[in-house]
Amino acid sequence: MPDVRVQVWGVGRNSDSQYLLVLRDESQRILPMVIGPCEALSIWSALRADESQQVLGRPMTHDLLQTLIERLGGRLVKVVIDDLWNKVFYAKLHIALNGEVVTVDSRPSDAVAIALRMGAPLFASISVMDAANQPDEPGEPPPEFDAGDLGDL
Repeated sequence: MPDVRVQVWGVGRNSDSQYLLVLRDESQRILPMVIGPCEALSIWSALRADESQQVLGRPMTHDLLQTLIERLGGRLVKVVIDDLWNKVFYAKLHIALNGEVVTVDSRPSDAVAIALRMGAPLFASISVMDAANQPDEPGEPPPEFDAGDLGDL
C-alpha cells in the first residue's frame, strides 16, 4: 500500500495540557500524536531554527543524530510513519548509506525532529492515516489543538 506525504501542521498543547504533534496530508486529513515535552521543544526549534538558537543556545539530541548520520556518510532519504498499534505510532528512518538504504525504527516524534533538521520528506502509510481519522467513540469530536503554542517548557 503506498504512503502519503505529510507535513507538520503544528506542535503545541491540547486542552488537557498534553503535547501534540499534528501532521496533515494533501487531503487535509490530520494525524495527531501525543508526544513528550522534550520532543515538542525539539520539533518547535527545528521549525523556528532562527529564533530557537537564541533561546536554546546548545545543540539538542536530534542535532547530534543529524551530525552522526552526516559524519558517517549517510543521508536521510525519508521518514515513514508506518504503523499504529494499541494507540501507539511507529516510524522508520530511511537512511542512504554506502549505496543502500537502511531502515531504523524510531518514535515518530524523534523521526520528525530529525527529518525537519535534515530536510527529508515525511510520509505516513494510508492505513495509519485511515486509522488515525477514525474516532474512538461514535460522535467523538476531533482533538482540540493550539498550533504552535508550547506554553511553559
